[in-house]
Amino acid sequence: MAEDPLTVDLGNIPETLCMGKINLASGPGPLMTLTFTNVRPKAGPLFDSDRIKHESVVRARIVMTLDNLIALRDLLNSSIRQTPAPCASSGTAKVH
Repeated sequence: MAEDPLTVDLGNIPETLCMGKINLASGPGPLMTLTFTNVRPKAGPLFDSDRIKHESVVRARIVMTLDNLIALRDLLNSSIRQTPAPCASSGTAKVH
């Protein structure tokens, strides 16, 4: 039985804020693509007018096998069960 390789973060990969829409698309073969977005002000109107216009910007696309997607689902399910439910007044992200 082969050991799992050690996990390293040599590039010190930063966290990416993704508080917008989420999408899941089936890819070629057994691959699935999770796409995450974040809502932010458009740069032009922010500087050139008195109105702020927002847009959803793709921040990350993660491609994985169906087996890893299932493992992610199981990890999220077990983690969410152990986390207290948010109060009714808090906002939640919508899955699209």
